[in-house]
Amino acid sequence: YRVSLWKESENSLLDVVTETVYNETTLHLTEKTFKPIVMQMPFILVGAQYNLEYLRSYGFKTFGDFWSEDYDNEPNNVRLESITNTLIELNNLSLKEKAQLQKHLTPIVEHNFNWFYSKEFEELLWKELTTMSNAW
Repeated sequence: YRVSLWKESENSLLDVVTETVYNETTLHLTEKTFKPIVMQMPFILVGAQYNLEYLRSYGFKTFGDFWSEDYDNEPNNVRLESITNTLIELNNLSLKEKAQLQKHLTPIVEHNFNWFYSKEFEELLWKELTTMSNAW
């Protein structure tokens, strides 16, 4: 409906997405995951195991070339610790390193934004919805 905190987010390196589902085995993405995509921000996804893989299956790109996304494969009791360690590593970068990193992340951020608003993504979602509706 509405994306808020634009001003607060503009000086952030990334968004830490805390999804609705964490402990479950269900792959589940909500508006929380798509908010940084719409705001053209990199993100780390704190969600159910394999949620990053699930997001990539929809054509989105993630940031595993720039920081470890191994946490996506970790069991619940390890995943949050792995995410925390990644955030500590990123926080410990100098301002210059953070600026350089942000510059290198731009192509992924732009791809995700453009893909989210693309006709192809819309058609993919409609096809999935139709298939699911017909299955009922």
